[in-house]
Amino acid sequence: MARRRRGYTTMGEDSELNLTSLLDVIFNLLFFFILATNIRTDESYFELTLPEISDAPARKPDTQIPVIFVAKDGTFGIGDRKLIAQQLRAELRTLVEEVKVTRVILRADAEATMQQATDALSIIQESGIREIIQPVKLR
Repeated sequence: MARRRRGYTTMGEDSELNLTSLLDVIFNLLFFFILATNIRTDESYFELTLPEISDAPARKPDTQIPVIFVAKDGTFGIGDRKLIAQQLRAELRTLVEEVKVTRVILRADAEATMQQATDALSIIQESGIREIIQPVKLR
Protein backbone atom coordinates (compact mmCIF):
# COMPACT_ATOMS: atom_id res chain seq x y z
CA MET A 1 0.00 0.00 0.00
CA ALA A 2 1.21 3.41 -0.86
CA ARG A 3 1.35 5.93 1.89
CA ARG A 4 0.29 9.52 1.52
CA ARG A 5 1.86 12.40 3.29
CA ARG A 6 -0.35 14.54 5.45
CA GLY A 7 -1.37 17.89 4.02
CA TYR A 8 -0.13 17.03 0.58
CA THR A 9 -2.73 16.80 -2.14
CA THR A 10 -2.27 16.39 -5.79
CA MET A 11 -4.22 18.40 -8.32
CA GLY A 12 -5.93 16.32 -10.84
CA GLU A 13 -6.58 17.22 -14.43
CA ASP A 14 -10.19 18.29 -13.78
CA SER A 15 -9.48 20.64 -10.86
CA GLU A 16 -9.02 24.38 -11.63
CA LEU A 17 -8.70 27.66 -9.78
CA ASN A 18 -12.06 29.44 -9.27
CA LEU A 19 -11.68 33.18 -10.11
CA THR A 20 -15.38 34.11 -10.00
CA SER A 21 -15.28 36.02 -6.73
CA LEU A 22 -12.05 37.80 -7.72
CA LEU A 23 -13.62 38.93 -11.00
CA ASP A 24 -16.72 40.12 -9.14
CA VAL A 25 -14.61 42.31 -6.89
CA ILE A 26 -12.63 43.70 -9.84
CA PHE A 27 -15.78 44.57 -11.79
CA ASN A 28 -17.40 46.17 -8.74
CA LEU A 29 -14.30 48.34 -8.22
CA LEU A 30 -14.28 49.24 -11.91
CA PHE A 31 -17.93 50.32 -11.82
CA PHE A 32 -17.35 52.29 -8.62
CA PHE A 33 -14.45 54.23 -10.11
CA ILE A 34 -16.33 54.90 -13.34
CA LEU A 35 -19.36 56.25 -11.49
CA ALA A 36 -17.34 58.17 -8.90
CA THR A 37 -15.22 59.96 -11.48
CA ASN A 38 -16.23 63.52 -12.19
CA ILE A 39 -16.55 63.71 -15.96
CA ARG A 40 -16.49 67.31 -17.11
CA THR A 41 -18.21 67.83 -20.42
CA ASP A 42 -19.45 71.38 -19.85
CA GLU A 43 -16.07 73.00 -20.32
CA SER A 44 -15.32 74.57 -23.62
CA TYR A 45 -12.02 75.96 -24.71
CA PHE A 46 -11.59 78.91 -26.97
CA GLU A 47 -8.88 81.34 -27.87
CA LEU A 48 -9.01 84.52 -25.84
CA THR A 49 -6.95 87.60 -26.49
CA LEU A 50 -6.85 89.90 -23.49
CA PRO A 51 -6.30 93.61 -24.05
CA GLU A 52 -3.05 95.19 -23.03
CA ILE A 53 -3.00 98.12 -20.62
CA SER A 54 -2.09 100.47 -23.45
CA ASP A 55 -5.19 99.33 -25.37
CA ALA A 56 -7.56 100.37 -22.58
CA PRO A 57 -9.49 103.54 -23.35
CA ALA A 58 -8.65 106.51 -21.19
CA ARG A 59 -11.45 107.18 -18.71
CA LYS A 60 -11.86 110.20 -16.64
CA PRO A 61 -12.43 109.17 -13.07
CA ASP A 62 -15.88 109.67 -11.64
CA THR A 63 -15.73 112.08 -8.76
CA GLN A 64 -18.93 110.82 -7.22
CA ILE A 65 -20.58 107.48 -7.82
CA PRO A 66 -24.15 107.42 -6.50
CA VAL A 67 -24.95 104.66 -4.01
CA ILE A 68 -28.43 103.19 -4.31
CA PHE A 69 -29.83 101.37 -1.28
CA VAL A 70 -32.63 98.80 -1.16
CA ALA A 71 -34.28 98.72 2.28
CA LYS A 72 -36.05 95.70 3.75
CA ASP A 73 -39.41 97.53 3.66
CA GLY A 74 -39.23 97.88 -0.14
CA THR A 75 -38.15 101.51 -0.29
CA PHE A 76 -35.07 102.73 -2.08
CA GLY A 77 -32.56 105.39 -1.26
CA ILE A 78 -29.86 107.55 -2.75
CA GLY A 79 -27.49 108.94 -0.16
CA ASP A 80 -29.54 109.71 2.94
CA ARG A 81 -32.87 110.24 1.13
CA LYS A 82 -35.61 107.59 1.17
CA LEU A 83 -37.46 107.21 -2.14
CA ILE A 84 -40.19 105.08 -3.64
CA ALA A 85 -39.81 103.47 -7.07
CA GLN A 86 -41.18 106.41 -9.10
CA GLN A 87 -39.00 108.91 -7.25
CA LEU A 88 -35.90 106.73 -7.75
CA ARG A 89 -36.66 106.46 -11.46
CA ALA A 90 -36.97 110.25 -11.79
CA GLU A 91 -33.86 110.90 -9.70
CA LEU A 92 -31.74 108.51 -11.77
CA ARG A 93 -32.94 110.03 -15.04
CA THR A 94 -31.96 113.45 -13.73
CA LEU A 95 -28.52 112.17 -12.75
CA VAL A 96 -27.98 110.57 -16.16
CA GLU A 97 -29.11 113.64 -18.13
CA GLU A 98 -27.57 116.41 -16.07
CA VAL A 99 -24.56 114.94 -14.29
CA LYS A 100 -23.83 112.28 -16.95
CA VAL A 101 -23.63 109.46 -14.42
CA THR A 102 -22.64 106.20 -16.11
CA ARG A 103 -22.33 103.87 -13.14
CA VAL A 104 -23.80 103.33 -9.72
CA ILE A 105 -23.20 101.21 -6.64
CA LEU A 106 -26.13 99.04 -5.55
CA ARG A 107 -26.42 97.87 -1.95
CA ALA A 108 -29.31 95.88 -0.52
CA ASP A 109 -30.36 95.10 3.02
CA ALA A 110 -29.80 91.48 4.04
CA GLU A 111 -33.52 91.15 4.78
CA ALA A 112 -34.64 92.69 1.48
CA THR A 113 -36.31 90.28 -0.91
CA MET A 114 -34.90 89.28 -4.25
CA GLN A 115 -37.89 90.94 -5.94
CA GLN A 116 -37.00 94.30 -4.38
CA ALA A 117 -33.40 94.02 -5.58
CA THR A 118 -34.63 93.02 -9.05
CA ASP A 119 -36.95 96.04 -9.10
CA ALA A 120 -33.99 98.29 -8.30
CA LEU A 121 -31.95 96.69 -11.09
CA SER A 122 -34.73 97.22 -13.63
CA ILE A 123 -35.14 100.88 -12.56
CA ILE A 124 -31.38 101.39 -12.95
CA GLN A 125 -31.44 99.79 -16.39
CA GLU A 126 -34.44 101.86 -17.51
CA SER A 127 -32.63 105.06 -16.54
CA GLY A 128 -29.83 104.32 -18.98
CA ILE A 129 -27.12 103.26 -16.55
CA ARG A 130 -25.36 100.17 -17.81
CA GLU A 131 -22.63 99.65 -15.21
CA ILE A 132 -23.30 98.59 -11.64
CA ILE A 133 -20.31 98.41 -9.36
CA GLN A 134 -20.23 95.82 -6.64
CA PRO A 135 -19.04 97.33 -3.37
CA VAL A 136 -15.85 95.88 -1.96
CA LYS A 137 -15.92 94.69 1.64
CA LEU A 138 -12.93 95.75 3.66
CA ARG A 139 -11.78 93.66 6.58
